[in-house]
Amino acid sequence: MNYLLSLLNRMVGDEQMTRELFAGVIGLSVVLLVVALAVLAKGLQSPVQRRLLSIKRGHAIEHRAPASNLQMMLEQVGQRFSSGEKGQASKTRTLLIHAGYRSPSAVQVYWAIRLLLPLIMTGITIMLLPFIPNLSLLLGVGLLMLVFGVGWLAPAIYVGARKEARMSRLLIAFPDALDLMVVCVESGLALPQAIERVAEEMSVSQPDLALELALVNAEVRAGIPSTEALKHLAERTGLDDIRGLVSLLAQSIRFGTSVGTTLRIYAEEFRDRRTQMAEEKAAKVGTKLVFPLIFCLWPSFFLVAIGPAIISVFKVFGKI
Repeated sequence: MNYLLSLLNRMVGDEQMTRELFAGVIGLSVVLLVVALAVLAKGLQSPVQRRLLSIKRGHAIEHRAPASNLQMMLEQVGQRFSSGEKGQASKTRTLLIHAGYRSPSAVQVYWAIRLLLPLIMTGITIMLLPFIPNLSLLLGVGLLMLVFGVGWLAPAIYVGARKEARMSRLLIAFPDALDLMVVCVESGLALPQAIERVAEEMSVSQPDLALELALVNAEVRAGIPSTEALKHLAERTGLDDIRGLVSLLAQSIRFGTSVGTTLRIYAEEFRDRRTQMAEEKAAKVGTKLVFPLIFCLWPSFFLVAIGPAIISVFKVFGKI
């Protein structure tokens, strides 16, 4: 407490004003915290509010698990931020869908975490500042800004990394799915039944792709045309290669050409592209190993090879 007062005193210059300002900030923070907790507790404990939020989130169906209080609180906090920015919310929703988060409240929860995490980390850092010795005012402010920035960017970095990892898994697994689909189509199954069969076969080895194919089959069963369901698949995955496959299948269905031939040709191209990607990554390994070899192995080699000679030279010059 005294440390924070000294920091404020350096900024303001008047000790009496510093104490009044500090007391006012603490009082305002306590009032806002009490009001926020009261509003959230009232909204979460009200049966009507809980029922409305459950219906809005799609949990009116009995077999789905009800939302927890923490999740509903995050939805309420994030909804205040994302309600006025429809374009940003749409972009964020696309990012979350590509990362595998399909919940209707995923955008609200995402923005709530991005808002609350920097504040929580900043508050913890402020409490830990008095335990850091010889900390100047400029360094303390810089540390707070750094912690706030890390808290703001960490959820976005995590979601982006999850998106890239998921897209890589889908891209690697898709040629195998196409091969299985070719076998099913050429054996007499229609395209929706082939997609359903492939989804069942790949549910263990590639659960991400199996879930996407199962969603395609569910949309077809609901009455959506196959081309539209495949377009939705391309939008959910975000892969350009799948968009190309959807265009080829749409043309094949429109003009009455063989779907099996189209799938076989595209599966071969897809497999060649995957092989080229693997060769490209293998070619980059040599360049990427240069820096670990220089910074990790070279100092050890230098000490082992030249260290004894240097010690002998120092001994000889020490006797002189």
